[in-house]
Amino acid sequence: MIADPMAVWSSFLASPEAPKTAMSPLELDGYLTGIVVTPQAAPILPSAWIARLWGDDGPIFEDEAQINTVLGAVMIHYNTLIRDIDRSLKRLEADRIVDYRPLFLAGNQKPTHDAVRTWVRGFWKAMELAPETWSKLAENERTKIIIAPFAGFFDLGNLGPLETPDDIDDRLDEDATLIPRMILVLRKLARIREAAGRPAPFARSSKVGRNDPCPCGSGKKYKRCCGRI
Repeated sequence: MIADPMAVWSSFLASPEAPKTAMSPLELDGYLTGIVVTPQAAPILPSAWIARLWGDDGPIFEDEAQINTVLGAVMIHYNTLIRDIDRSLKRLEADRIVDYRPLFLAGNQKPTHDAVRTWVRGFWKAMELAPETWSKLAENERTKIIIAPFAGFFDLGNLGPLETPDDIDDRLDEDATLIPRMILVLRKLARIREAAGRPAPFARSSKVGRNDPCPCGSGKKYKRCCGRI
């Protein structure tokens, strides 16, 4: 078992096999978090998001063992995020306490804006995999508040504001503090939408035949069980 997936990822980034455009640990944590909390019925599958880990250039692995080690570390971190976010969401619902800490809050000190911006850059790349879902969230008056704390750290290039507010540092500090709560809110919304899109467990697309097993679970043929009623 890989004890520290992010250490494995960092070690890979320092190797000749890693492309220069591969995500940093902070960016990777933000990216995988965005994958986990994207609020839509169908989750984003690894087959869709793994290719974007490397940026513009693909990696050249030494052998299959290195592939398994590196991608195994990514998947372990992905599954750990799901576990930790769901655990924190449960506590938020029970005790109204937000104890989730993204990687940019790993230490006890206040995170730098550059660290949060790097993390959010990864989150933004996850959003790009489901543009319609996130656009609807941003355009809805009731849900756009969820995205607002992330938006201050988005790298919008020439689309950003022409003037920087005098209190921008205070605003960004507040946004960074709100991001963990919004991660949990997004995860809650994602689980609701996933459950709503899941077919009913006992739904049947065709009529039960007389010689088919009875849908009640008795183990008898339908004609000798509920079909006799």
